[in-house]
Amino acid sequence: MKRHTISSCFHVYLTGQIEEAIDFPCHVTNLYCRYVLSYGLDWRVVHGVTSSVTQMAYCQEGRIVWNFPIELAFRSTNAYGWPRICFAVYGLDFFGRDVVRGYGSLLIPTLPCRQELTVDMYRPISGSKCHEFMNWWRGTIPEYYETAFTARSEGRELTRVINDGQIKVVLNVMTKDMEKYGFTNARNNVSLIDDKKSN
Repeated sequence: MKRHTISSCFHVYLTGQIEEAIDFPCHVTNLYCRYVLSYGLDWRVVHGVTSSVTQMAYCQEGRIVWNFPIELAFRSTNAYGWPRICFAVYGLDFFGRDVVRGYGSLLIPTLPCRQELTVDMYRPISGSKCHEFMNWWRGTIPEYYETAFTARSEGRELTRVINDGQIKVVLNVMTKDMEKYGFTNARNNVSLIDDKKSN
C-alpha cells in the first residue's frame, strides 16, 4: 500500500560557481571574493554554508578566475525574503594591505533554470578628494560594516559609490513542492498557453 506524505514546506536547491572577475581597473591584479547569504525569517538553510571565501586569484591574460563552487538547499513556507547572495571582493594594494574592491548582490532565480549572470560591483567612496587621499595614505578605504548590507535598503540613501568591475556567476536552480503553497512556475504556464493556442 502506497503512503502519501504531505509536504510541510517547499524546497529550493542551488548549485553553481563564482567564475571570474572582469572589467576591474588595470592596477587590480589580485582578488578574492567573499559571499554571504541574506534571506527572510521563514527560510532555513538545510544544506551548505551561509558564507564562504574563495582563494586569492591573480590576473592572467586580463582575467581573474576563481571557479569557486556553491551548493545550497533551502526550505520555506513563504516566498517573502527570497534568498540573495551578497558578494564582497577584496585584494591587496601596492603596500600589501587588504582593501575592498567592490560589493554586489544577486537574487537567486525564482524559476528552475541554469543561468549565467553578471553582477555589477560598486564600492563606497570618500566625501572629498582630501578625505580620499588621507584614506589611501592610511589604508582605511571606505567599506561597509557587513557584506549583507548590500541586500538591504536601510541606511544606503546617502552612500556615495562608484562602479568598479563585474563578477560572473553560474547558477543552477531546482524547486520542489512550490505548487502546493500556491506558487506557480511561470515557465510551465507559458508552455500550457502555447499548447492551448496550437489546439
